[in-house]
Amino acid sequence: MRVVIDTNVLISATFWTGKPKHLLNKVRQGEITFLTSDILLNELREVLVRKDKPFKLSKREAEQIVTETRNLAEIIEIKHKIAVCKDEMDNRVLECAKDGKASFVISGDQHLLDLKSFRGVRIMTVSEFLHNLKGTSVTTGA
Repeated sequence: MRVVIDTNVLISATFWTGKPKHLLNKVRQGEITFLTSDILLNELREVLVRKDKPFKLSKREAEQIVTETRNLAEIIEIKHKIAVCKDEMDNRVLECAKDGKASFVISGDQHLLDLKSFRGVRIMTVSEFLHNLKGTSVTTGA
């Protein structure tokens, strides 16, 4: 099962326990194929060092997390441009999903969640995804 995990979910999985960490553990166990792109990894790096965030990591600490994240993921080369969302980074998530042939985008971003799906890719919260995965009602049609 191929999924794009949005930066907000990765941040939660990195710093807190709960469902996002459970999702990332499923990636580590090989149950889910995690897709990302260089631009999404750059976003993660930038958010990790922002001074207005509670974690405020050093560049070195942020780079370690980005490297660990990269090692868990299949890096997708973006070939298509998408411009459906006002937030450009939301468009980058959708591009990764399209070019990576993802079945799901997992996000906490309401703008993405409001779409519900995009070109056959289902968009849902971590809770929805894990609930459906547990009940085996998550379909993987691309």
